[in-house]
This record gives sequence, C-alpha cells and structure tokens, in this order.
Amino acid sequence: MADPYISDPKDVELEESISREIRRMGAHIHVSVRGGTISISGTADDFGDKRNIYSVVKGLSGTHKVVNNIRVAHFED
Repeated sequence: MADPYISDPKDVELEESISREIRRMGAHIHVSVRGGTISISGTADDFGDKRNIYSVVKGLSGTHKVVNNIRVAHFED
C-alpha cells in the first residue's frame, strides 16, 4: 500500500508547472495535484478570470481532470 503522505514525483512536477503558469497570469491561486487530479482554489476577481485560469490549467500538457474550486470576489458599490 502506498504511503498517502508521499507525493508522486509526476504530481509534484505537474503542480510546479501549473503554479508557474498561473503566477505568470498574475493570479494568486492555490494548486494541488494528487493522483493526476488537479485542484485549483482561491479567489478570482471576476467570472472571466475564473474561466481563463481554468482554461489555461485544463490546456496544459499532462492535465486530465481539474477540480475548479475558485471563488469569485464580490465587490459592493
């Protein structure tokens, strides 16, 4: 049985790659990869940013399943 606390090197490499790409976009989103499933979470400024971040992550090489837990910030006038 695999140790649940030891990360697969492929997951670690993918997580680092996705995190770099998201930082290039100027977003502050948390990325985690476990068993090939990518989870993204944090807060986007609007729904367009949320969609763009998801699209970029989904389009990266090695990406199979993305769980999008990004929230959209609510601005009050």
